[in-house]
Amino acid sequence: MFGKYISLIADNILPFFRILIIFLKPLVQWVHVGSVVLLIGGFFFFRVVLIPIANRRPDPNILISSALRRFSGVVWPALLTVLISGLYNVITFFRTARMSAAESVDVDYSLYILVLGIKFFIVFLIYTLAIFLTFPYPVFEAFQKRPAPWLNIVIILGLIIIFLSAFLRRMA
Repeated sequence: MFGKYISLIADNILPFFRILIIFLKPLVQWVHVGSVVLLIGGFFFFRVVLIPIANRRPDPNILISSALRRFSGVVWPALLTVLISGLYNVITFFRTARMSAAESVDVDYSLYILVLGIKFFIVFLIYTLAIFLTFPYPVFEAFQKRPAPWLNIVIILGLIIIFLSAFLRRMA
């Protein structure tokens, strides 16, 4: 009796999971890239558009600090999304690498892992600066009162991350 229900469930639900698995990897990649673009694009907009406009006002710090508080509502979820989707991507890569290394002895991932380590270090720097720029804590006021040089660094590091990601994608 239960075998009939189990086969009914298997016939109807398993194809859904197969389709979900097929679309999961591209979906996570899309979310990851979209979040990175949102972060780097947001920092770029902040530096290139908002700060010059704010500097034309009598008291630019009011507009800049207000915008930083607003922008933190975008930064924090995007940072979390990049972290989670990035961990998924790394785990997926290492599973695939382990399977291909088991099939062939000639596979060498040392350059890939080196570039990935450099990318992780730069991501750590971007996360640190994003926290310093958006977290409302008195210790970070020096960063938040003069955000332009720090935003320049974040943008340059973000562009390096995008290059390293493209490089790693071509190696995989």
